[in-house]
Amino acid sequence: MKNTKKDTFYIYGKKPVEEQLIRNPKNVIRIFISDVVSGTSNEFTLLKEYAKEHNLPFNSISKHKIKEYVGEVNAQGVLALIKKYEFITFDEWKDGINIEVMPCVLILDGIQDTHNYGAILRTAAAVGVSAVIVAKDRQAPVNGTVFKTSAGAVLTVPIIQVSNINQTIKRLQDMRFWVAAVDMNKNSNDTIWNQKYDTAMAFLVGAEGKGIPEKTKEHVDFNLAIPMERGIESLNVSVATAVTLYEWKRQMLNFRK
Repeated sequence: MKNTKKDTFYIYGKKPVEEQLIRNPKNVIRIFISDVVSGTSNEFTLLKEYAKEHNLPFNSISKHKIKEYVGEVNAQGVLALIKKYEFITFDEWKDGINIEVMPCVLILDGIQDTHNYGAILRTAAAVGVSAVIVAKDRQAPVNGTVFKTSAGAVLTVPIIQVSNINQTIKRLQDMRFWVAAVDMNKNSNDTIWNQKYDTAMAFLVGAEGKGIPEKTKEHVDFNLAIPMERGIESLNVSVATAVTLYEWKRQMLNFRK
């Protein structure tokens, strides 16, 4: 059957394409290298070796075609046509989790910007979260921009797609996770700094601008604020997520000493 646009998409950039070839080569359909560098640069030797190892077509491509396929981006002269991203299910993840090591999961409720999505996934992978949970609807897709912004980290952290965030929060609580909403509520006495993380944690962050819906906040165990000064009311969602996750990581490192 012929691939359609819904079944495939392009990723770009040397690191994301390398990561895809290393971690999930079965999803790669074809590799493209800019005709400006394909015959002269040793920079893509490793890519060519990976492509040969997995019997993948390796084609030269013009700058015009790169722009046509992925737009005005810094593709670094390399593209890969891949099959659509495969999410894992909550149950698949749950079967492999050890609650006793106090894991951390991140819940994204309606992130729309693919650059934010990629940056969040990169931080999640760097910090060592167990999984990132996203809603089926109202969520940016996993596409070439997400791959590029995450520097390939999208392949190193499991992403779970769910139909209902509120029901998923309940399932996590049943597993003995504490679920915290990261909010910009200045009236909250609980901040990411004074909360003690001594159990399995799930952090919930909301959409750009709108934040976390009030109805969803009713399902969490507590709300956490990020302290602000000089009249600043909020942070970019990817920055807020990074600040929160690294506070969790700091406490975990101290706890495990």
